[in-house]
Amino acid sequence: MSYIEKSLGQNETLHYRAHFHWIYHVSAWGALILSAVIALAIFLYEPRNLLISGITLAVGLIILLSILVPIWTTEIGVTNQRLIHKRGWLQWETHEMQLGSVEGVNFNQDFWGRLFDYGQLQIHGTGDQDMVLPSVGDPLALRSALQEAIGAAQRDLTPVEETIPEPRAPADSGAA
Repeated sequence: MSYIEKSLGQNETLHYRAHFHWIYHVSAWGALILSAVIALAIFLYEPRNLLISGITLAVGLIILLSILVPIWTTEIGVTNQRLIHKRGWLQWETHEMQLGSVEGVNFNQDFWGRLFDYGQLQIHGTGDQDMVLPSVGDPLALRSALQEAIGAAQRDLTPVEETIPEPRAPADSGAA
C-alpha cells in the first residue's frame, strides 16, 4: 500500500496520481545497455581487461539505479482535501498542502518537455508555503486535477447563507 493511500483521512478520496514520464525509464535502461555494450566490446577486444569491463558495467548499473530509485520512491497525488508529495524509501520527506491554502499554480515546460509532454509544477500557498514538484508526465492533467479539486474544496467551504424572513408589518385590523 502506498503512502498516499495510507495517509487518506476518513472522508478523503484520491482524485489523481501523477506519474513520471517514460523518457526517464528509457534513459536509465539506455545507460545500462550502452555500458553493457561497451563492457562487452572491451572484453572482446582485450580479454585481460576484465576489471575495466566490470567497472564499465557497474557504472551503467549505478546510473540506472540513480535514475529509477527516486522514481520508484516518489509519490505525487491530489485528494479532495490536499496535495501530497512524498519522496524517499528508508527516510521519507513529505510535503502536503491543504487545497484551501493554495494561492497559485505555475507551470514550467521547456522545448523538450513540450515536445514529449513533461513539465514541472510550482504550487504557491499562503504564507511561506511553496511546493516545487519534480518533472512529471502529462503535467497539464495534474494541474487540471489540482484546479478541479481546489474548486470543489472551495465550493464545499463556501458558507451557505441563511435566509432570515423579513419582519412583516402588522396587519391592519380592519377597524375603520
